[in-house]
Amino acid sequence: MTGLAPDPASFRDPDARVLTLGGRIFRAFSEQGAKRYEALQSSGLLDTLVSRAQIVAMDPISSSEIPGLEDLVPGSRLVLEHPRIPFLSYCYEWPFEMLRAAALLQLDLMDAALEKGFVLKDAKPYNVQFVGHRPVHIDITSFEPREEGSAWTAYTQFCRTFLNPLLLESLTGTPYQPWLRSCLDGIAAEELARLLPLRKKLRRGVFGNVVLQAWLNTKFARLASDMSDKTPAAEVGKPQILKLVSGLRTTIEGLAVRDSADGTWVNYEKENTYDAAAESFKDDFVERALAQAAPSMVWDLGCNTGRYSLIASRHSDHVVALDGDIGAVGALLDRVKREGSDNILCLFVDLLNPSPGQGWDGQELKGLTQRTRPDFCLCLALIHHLAISGNLPLSRFLSWLAGVTSEGVIEFVPKADPMVKRLLRWREDVFDDYRKETFEAELEKHFRIIEQGEVPGSERTLYAFGPA
Repeated sequence: MTGLAPDPASFRDPDARVLTLGGRIFRAFSEQGAKRYEALQSSGLLDTLVSRAQIVAMDPISSSEIPGLEDLVPGSRLVLEHPRIPFLSYCYEWPFEMLRAAALLQLDLMDAALEKGFVLKDAKPYNVQFVGHRPVHIDITSFEPREEGSAWTAYTQFCRTFLNPLLLESLTGTPYQPWLRSCLDGIAAEELARLLPLRKKLRRGVFGNVVLQAWLNTKFARLASDMSDKTPAAEVGKPQILKLVSGLRTTIEGLAVRDSADGTWVNYEKENTYDAAAESFKDDFVERALAQAAPSMVWDLGCNTGRYSLIASRHSDHVVALDGDIGAVGALLDRVKREGSDNILCLFVDLLNPSPGQGWDGQELKGLTQRTRPDFCLCLALIHHLAISGNLPLSRFLSWLAGVTSEGVIEFVPKADPMVKRLLRWREDVFDDYRKETFEAELEKHFRIIEQGEVPGSERTLYAFGPA
């Protein structure tokens, strides 16, 4: 069992540290932090939100059960244990509908908090995780008592990290994910205002939250040096904050992804070269391998619209479906909701450029392979995209895969396949090592081939692999 360790992302609040021990998650409070938590707990707010599955559950635990606690959090008076989130994900990996769901969750929490005399002191997507397609708030220290007459200080942060990215994509068709990945503080009102055409700036919910806010930010930045530190802030009543929250909700609920955000491969499942017999063979092969492995966590690499993610969801506790085509990921999310598959997490991840470790010391937000190791990986109709489109040698991918998992199913698609010919149509074929014999030799350097089979009506081959 790994010893007790502080979570690398938990350092900004010294009164409430998150710790890990052998896969368990704890939150340890100082004396002052414990008092704040007890006031929050006595209000009934936490019980209400837990019952709605809007915040992470928590159970008090004796500090004596946690060896090494005193060394890491001296004088800790209160410790809570939280359930472990199956897989950590971040806003720059979420399709539009997931970021919107997380934003609406924050507004729901604000309404509930205000009713009990509290407020969210921060409002950022890194306080939200997804269990399947359902968002849950994981930082209970975000709530603090509201002082009478005080404004919602996290409003600007909410706009930068939730509202403005959603507006960017919905109003301009520009994906927000690359922006949020490179700027963890989000998109400032001034930056967004410069990108919006005039008619968009006049839209309800945009003028006040973006244009006016950008003007005020600029104006107050110029006046800051002339203002006394003791200048009293204007009082803001609770009804005003509720009206603000309601307006934000109306604006966000009215946003949708533009058609221009659709991806290149979103129709792949309908347009591929498989006939009914080939599809049936592939489904059965994948299902058989999953049933035999009975994995807890499956990664579907290059999931497209999720045909095999859905099969994996029947044989595992959790499925992380990854694809670098945002339109395909969005379509899978719609499909998951429609079919009621609660254990599939849909993420926008380019395997040729996966999410790195970010934040302080590169550890605050974990890189893709630093989070949770899957028991099983699906790599179907994937390798030719990485090798041909990405110039990634077969050996490099299979070596990486061996560091990620020990079991899975992979498909080799030869150059004679129509899809590979499509990839090679406008480029020189310099891929001399892209051959079935080379692929099998490299695969067997890292894994044992348990079963293989030719897909009927094609030259594609499926391989079920396990530990060497």
